[in-house]
Amino acid sequence: MRASLVRLTGHVRTLRGRIEATGVERTFFVCSTPRTGSTMLGNLLADTGLVGRAAEYFGEPFRQEVVPGLTRRGFDDYLVGCTRHARGTGTLGIKLHWDQVEVFLHLLRLRRGVRGLTDRQVLEAIFPAPVFVWLTRGDSLAQAVSWWKAMTTQKWTDGRPVKREPEFDVEGIAGRIRRIEQHTEAWRRWFEANGIEPLRVTYEEQAADPAATARRVLAFVGVETPADLAVTPGTEQQADAVNEDWIRRYRELTGSP
Repeated sequence: MRASLVRLTGHVRTLRGRIEATGVERTFFVCSTPRTGSTMLGNLLADTGLVGRAAEYFGEPFRQEVVPGLTRRGFDDYLVGCTRHARGTGTLGIKLHWDQVEVFLHLLRLRRGVRGLTDRQVLEAIFPAPVFVWLTRGDSLAQAVSWWKAMTTQKWTDGRPVKREPEFDVEGIAGRIRRIEQHTEAWRRWFEANGIEPLRVTYEEQAADPAATARRVLAFVGVETPADLAVTPGTEQQADAVNEDWIRRYRELTGSP
């Protein structure tokens, strides 16, 4: 059932109206797992000034600081508050890692008017013209090393200080690989179950040609881009000699290719 066929009622109609009243005309979701370049993509697109920043509005800080004691009205207020990041572009961006989807959809389903709807229909009922960008990384070992390094140092993006020294751990990295595989497969099944054809983007494509990636995503979202659009990455890649050393050591210790 397409969004146009879903009859908006009760709380759903109210929330959709509040979102549209902020000027949001379309929505794009960046669907990812950690260390796929999702922050870089969100910043890259937002820095064009054509769309809002697709940030992680429903991550761990949200679950720890906002969710406890959260009412349905409170969540609606929080969600409408996120539209300020669209910055008058008419396009709201939202980044979701797989482990955030369950809580996000549960909170959306707390209102009247969504009973019997699929996940896709719920999103189409609440968010104007949603589309989905699926961001993955071809090298799962490099992704797992980056993830484990960020976890041990507590440095997730450039420009922030390292809180602890990086700690190599074979089991820790192996656990990240398993989580990447599980969550990537979960995204694939979710798209299939909901009849969604996402735009596929890889970390490697984005790193090799950020400008082409930005143009492709913007076109998919439905945003017209000027011929002279300047695209300059504002986020640096986090990989360094430590990442290379850990990849080498992991392969030697596990015999993996």
